[in-house]
Amino acid sequence: MLLSSLGIFLFSLAGIVTCQQQTSTNNSSLNSIATQYGSTFKNAGGKVLTSFVNAYVIFYGDWSSSNATTDQKTFLGFLDDVSTTSWFSILKEYTDSNGGSVSGPLNLAAAVHDTGSAGLNLTDHNTHKTIILNAVQSGYLSANNQLDSNGIYILLLGPNVHDSEFCSTNCGYNSYSDQFQYIFIGYPGGCPQFCVPTMIQQQSPNNSPSIDAAITILSHELQDVLTDPRMDAWSIHSGNQVYEIGDFCSGASYNTSTEQWFGNLQTTSTGANYNLEFDNGKYLVQTIYSKEKNSCLLSK
Repeated sequence: MLLSSLGIFLFSLAGIVTCQQQTSTNNSSLNSIATQYGSTFKNAGGKVLTSFVNAYVIFYGDWSSSNATTDQKTFLGFLDDVSTTSWFSILKEYTDSNGGSVSGPLNLAAAVHDTGSAGLNLTDHNTHKTIILNAVQSGYLSANNQLDSNGIYILLLGPNVHDSEFCSTNCGYNSYSDQFQYIFIGYPGGCPQFCVPTMIQQQSPNNSPSIDAAITILSHELQDVLTDPRMDAWSIHSGNQVYEIGDFCSGASYNTSTEQWFGNLQTTSTGANYNLEFDNGKYLVQTIYSKEKNSCLLSK
């Protein structure tokens, strides 16, 4: 299957450093998880991803159309500079026993297009890990074909890929192996009623509900993987349930708890909702739980 470098996008995004912060006010509504655990929430002893963190993106499946090319640029544009925002700075509250905190920067290191090295019907998390390993070994994500144990690998499915858990169990998740941590995101357009927030299903800030929803999902999973890369740091284990930071400000679904999920929304000239703006881009992100203020915030 074709594996190709997306370096052209990385070059086109290089040098974007000016950040225009969103002006949405902070939101203080809490869900039951935050209400129950917020006052006692602490690091269980694990490490967080501190300082400079490389991010590697794998666009898996069919991303060949002109619209898909635009979607890739939108996704990479968000990832490239989101760590310069005041939204991201909330994560600085989360530290480990070594004195490190989630301070960034998050660096978009490389991106690759895999048309289907593990097939188009994915069955389990091990398959997701195999795709990441294939991408690393291809040479496009790493000059020496080595895994980055301190980086984040992001696997984003295209519209022609089926995953056994996507749309039924999750829209995305974060996990890890012995050698790396990663984020999986399915293609939200495959089940918009489940994986695309209601307020952007018809009109979204980047004129693509699927990629805008993928960014929303990413904004949740980034919180978790940075503060709890091996699920032994900022997480709560209760029976079979694991609660991470992203769960403190999320509702039962995108159709409920809108203010809690997203804070105060702004509207584009075309009527699309967003809550974070930087580098002339507008995005819909999930709020972040501030343990210092016991609130779900969009900025400090």
